Amino acid sequence: MIIGIGGVSRAGKTSLALQIHEWAGEGKVKIFHQDDYIQPLDKMPKIKGHIDWENPASLDFNRLKKEIEIACKEFQIVVVEGLMVFWDLELTKLMNKKIYIKINKDAFLSRKTLDSRWEEEPEWYIEHIWKTHFIYGLLPAGLSGVLQIDGETGYANKIVKSYLEIKE
Repeated sequence: MIIGIGGVSRAGKTSLALQIHEWAGEGKVKIFHQDDYIQPLDKMPKIKGHIDWENPASLDFNRLKKEIEIACKEFQIVVVEGLMVFWDLELTKLMNKKIYIKINKDAFLSRKTLDSRWEEEPEWYIEHIWKTHFIYGLLPAGLSGVLQIDGETGYANKIVKSYLEIKE
């Protein structure tokens, strides 16, 4: 089973991927983080002289798809998480299950200020992250069978487990 988890930055995608790993058990799940599939820095798109991590051109979708196909031979569950995980239609077609985590702008801003993984981002770029999510990060039109969950109030484990058909 290939599971795609999308949503804006700081929505809870990685946390859910790790939770699925815990539910399924050791050795059964491989997690792919879209952030690990960036282009070489000299090929990255830029905006105002700043690397534009929010642009699909910043990601190597082909390498990600190849590695997912290899992992499917070894693992029962493959989880692919990222803010543009549904952008590449070929990647989306590989997914058996799709989860989209929604948060509002206030939650995004609050969580983003606590995010210390990258260097400090300028205020204009934080706004850029939010706006570009609505261009590159939303679910494709007409995509069905997607579980949409609320990343602000927390999601019910029972609902996610049922959707993924993971037994208690």
